[in-house]
Amino acid sequence: MQEDSGIPFESQMEPLEWAKFIIRTRSENNYSSAFSILSASANKGSPDAEFYLGLLYSRGQGVKKDLDAAKHWFERASDGGNLSAMYFLGKMYSKGYGAEKDAKKAISFLGTPALMGDPRAQYELGLIYFDGSGVERDPSTAVKWFSMASESGHSEAQFVLGQLYKTGYGVEKSTEKALNWLTSAAMNRHRGAQILLGNMYDTGDGVPVDKEEADRWYNMNSDLIISAL
Repeated sequence: MQEDSGIPFESQMEPLEWAKFIIRTRSENNYSSAFSILSASANKGSPDAEFYLGLLYSRGQGVKKDLDAAKHWFERASDGGNLSAMYFLGKMYSKGYGAEKDAKKAISFLGTPALMGDPRAQYELGLIYFDGSGVERDPSTAVKWFSMASESGHSEAQFVLGQLYKTGYGVEKSTEKALNWLTSAAMNRHRGAQILLGNMYDTGDGVPVDKEEADRWYNMNSDLIISAL
């Protein structure tokens, strides 16, 4: 077995933990060995192994990308109580990715991980109720989920929540809260929030005109672009 990950397999990690590490770190040279370990553990009923097999098929890591197979393993892992599998199934149904789009099924899968504190699931639930696609649009419920995700540091939720407070959609309009959440998102490297803050201070949109503050946010966004090149 190749050890390109730099971690001695037998001495430091259990086989299943090693296989999960390989999938998370996308260590391509070890995919075959990881797949064998995950398959054996999944066939013994391990929800963790079932979930990681789902990830493997959904991404095409060492196998042909197969969303039907991914969904199958996510469903088995979900039945075993794996919260991450529930999140991925919920997202598949909410986006129509590898499954027929179904907001109600999405909500049913996302609900448990969201209540258990998964900010990704909270954000997805917020989007479903915000868009009102497949369910009745419910801005207040959307704000509730966006707020929970934002409190956990989800930058996209913070960006959306900041805009909702800026416009007063679904919440009482508050420039103070808008700035708070937009700033949080911007500090979490959200480029859209950085640009919006720059625009607000540049034009005096809800805040006093402050060219220096505007330039600070514009420059932060430029630095992110340069670092990504």
